[in-house]
Amino acid sequence: MAIGARSQSARTYLERHKDEFKNVEELNDLVAHALRALRDCLPNDTELTTKNVSVAYVGRGVDFTMKDDDDVAEYLKSIEEEKASPAPAPEEGAGESMETTQ
Repeated sequence: MAIGARSQSARTYLERHKDEFKNVEELNDLVAHALRALRDCLPNDTELTTKNVSVAYVGRGVDFTMKDDDDVAEYLKSIEEEKASPAPAPEEGAGESMETTQ
């Protein structure tokens, strides 16, 4: 999964739910997990939409397939009622000023 600079929240989501992936039989369920992980990376004022999400998959007996725009809408609809997970707490010392005055 390509997730970019704000990836810690997505990694945390995936680590928390990795045991569930073993029992998933439907592609839609796996895509929903991926979208939830991505959603957790977004700033509070941004939502996943058909304009900022593409879904691609490949597997045994399944050719590489990419879904864009309206083809992604069904996947987004499957998670739209859910709330985003709270952002993980910042590490101790994070956000503290590095400036010193003398």
